[in-house]
Amino acid sequence: MTLSPARSPSPQTLPEPTARVAVATQGQGLVDTHFGHASQFHIYDVRRSHAEFIEVRDVAPYCHGKEDSPGDLSAILDTLQDCQAVMTSRIGIGPEDRLRDAGIEPVQVYDTIETALFSFYDRYRQVVT
Repeated sequence: MTLSPARSPSPQTLPEPTARVAVATQGQGLVDTHFGHASQFHIYDVRRSHAEFIEVRDVAPYCHGKEDSPGDLSAILDTLQDCQAVMTSRIGIGPEDRLRDAGIEPVQVYDTIETALFSFYDRYRQVVT
């Protein structure tokens, strides 16, 4: 599936950078899942002109059990190591810090996937270009 931004891209002389983004979603087109409850992440490659769905990656949820005890965050980080960002509706401070330490930007947002991806990409592109 390819998503397009609401606006038209302006011409560029340099190739546009690509951001790989993991999205915690329940599959209804929304970023609507808490990081610790996600059992899968939808992976997108995002450019200024479009976002392309790449795959679904399964993970063991970080929060599990009766008291939401922490799971294996290292395994989740390994699964998402090629991503520049993780979008989730909520995330705790510990996992947020670990993602940043791994070079992955945690993004807390509750919005449509399309809107959230292009909003992130606008900020990302300013940093990498």
